[in-house]
Amino acid sequence: MSTCAAASTLARGSLEKSAFYLAGCSPNAAPKYDKYARAAQLKQILRQAGLTMRQVSALTCKRYGKKTPYFVPPTFLYKQKNGITPHICQIVALSQVTGYRFADWMNVCGFDLKLILSLQLAVHTERTAIVTPIDAVLECDSSLIPWRSRPEQSNRRYFFAKIGSRDAVLYPKILPGSVVRADRCYSPHVLDGSYADDLLWLVEHPGGLACCHVKRVDNEHIVLLPNRPPLSAWPLRLSREARILGLVDLELRPRQSNPFDPMYIPKKSELLTMPPHAGNGTNFSRLLRLSRARTGLTLRAAHQMTIRVAQLLRNRDYSIPLGLLSDYEAMNKLPRHIAKIMSLCIIYGIDFWEMMEAGGSRINDSDKSHLFISPLDESNDLLRTA
Repeated sequence: MSTCAAASTLARGSLEKSAFYLAGCSPNAAPKYDKYARAAQLKQILRQAGLTMRQVSALTCKRYGKKTPYFVPPTFLYKQKNGITPHICQIVALSQVTGYRFADWMNVCGFDLKLILSLQLAVHTERTAIVTPIDAVLECDSSLIPWRSRPEQSNRRYFFAKIGSRDAVLYPKILPGSVVRADRCYSPHVLDGSYADDLLWLVEHPGGLACCHVKRVDNEHIVLLPNRPPLSAWPLRLSREARILGLVDLELRPRQSNPFDPMYIPKKSELLTMPPHAGNGTNFSRLLRLSRARTGLTLRAAHQMTIRVAQLLRNRDYSIPLGLLSDYEAMNKLPRHIAKIMSLCIIYGIDFWEMMEAGGSRINDSDKSHLFISPLDESNDLLRTA
């Protein structure tokens, strides 16, 4: 959608009927494979790849080293039968040595990355938060906008955000619970155009995120409109106190929505200067801190949100204790447990691939084969490769 078109009209659609929403699976659809059946499936995949477990172990030892988290021991299948989940780095190694996509290996091991999007939509209600579609296709005005399974962060064009009930400052124009799309590819001169007052922007400010109007005061300052909580009534300095993430050109509305319930906004003297933007080269702990600040969550609120995620998935592994959340922000090390990594992506609105890269594991599935995995059955005829 062009800038002029965005100025005159905002494309709208139904969230529940959109491919964006349908692409995510229900939280109750989380894989619940029996541990013995999963081990049998893993063995079948290795057989299809022409490898034994011992050969895989030797390959990972040679490639990564025996003392690294990427090493896959010969007892890997035995551990799966005993319910010991693999290290996230071991799945990266399995993908590399077998030539099958990382996302497919995750699914086989019981971790569906599509759940991240559906749970982000489910748990973020009060505060506006970034949501990260994976393998989704958005439908807008009969045009299809593809979303690649492994987007390059530097080339990623759109941000998607779910509007919280306490941040919906443009209610009823933009409804709480809506998902908006913000185009990062806009000209800075748009803010000075004759139609600038009609444009909507996704903005990061000291209180979190907001979908609002923006008025330029000068080359360094902007005012967020309307002047109502939780937005500041004072000019904010660009890059230090406010950051424009993109031009909003699409709203996907929910079937039902709660009314706007504004939250307290601090005085200007209480506003904190924003930290530098998280981009390429951001380490793991810093990514967590910046993302939590963007969502406006305290550690205690984040902990409660992980409990909610665990309840939806009926799996307490997704719950993260309060102290561990604090440790993650300090130790700068990718967690061992995959469930914890997915929970962090869900509650902080972090793209899974960005988190893996920040943790030191850059994943590229472009040259790997796709696994078409059929449901488990007694015949063990489990998959086809292509």
